[in-house]
Amino acid sequence: MWGLSNGVVVLSISAAFWIGLAAWTLDASVLLIAVVPILLLGGLLAWQGLRVRRLAPGFSRASLRNAPKGSSIRRIGIGFNVVGTMQTLSIGVVGFTCWKLNRTDLVWPLIGLVISLHFLPLGWIFKVRPYYVLGVLGTGVSVISLLGFAASTRTVVVGLGLGLLISGCALYLVANAAALADTALRRSSSKVDAPA
Repeated sequence: MWGLSNGVVVLSISAAFWIGLAAWTLDASVLLIAVVPILLLGGLLAWQGLRVRRLAPGFSRASLRNAPKGSSIRRIGIGFNVVGTMQTLSIGVVGFTCWKLNRTDLVWPLIGLVISLHFLPLGWIFKVRPYYVLGVLGTGVSVISLLGFAASTRTVVVGLGLGLLISGCALYLVANAAALADTALRRSSSKVDAPA
């Protein structure tokens, strides 16, 4: 539950960013009109994510820091850090490459692709199937924006597409947090209990 709560908060911020990027790309006046609904949506989702955390009493950041070596908590933390590092490096490579090739119109769709792809290993690490769905659909939106649109329209398509997908995933996680946490725990414990 604690991990799902953090996931929802991060997804809420990400969804607000992508929708805001699409609005800003259309025009600054569109962003000015959209900023209040975007902030309300993001804030409401983040608040719901924090409410999910209450379902995990007694767990904290200290639980992560003090997890014994070889524990599932430690393995999840290491996996998350590896995926996060790879995502950050990939975004840097995308930005630098697009800048060197003078193709800034590809920056946001390619960053959207990197972010979407990073949900695939996160689904495996956290045992949360909605992350797989988000990864596949987000990859589709990013590829469609790259191949089917030109110039700033690419950014609008990827921004709106990812913003709506990420919002939908956050809502799903909030609505199904208990069932998702139970399923993840069963999957993790079945791997631990399985004979070697």
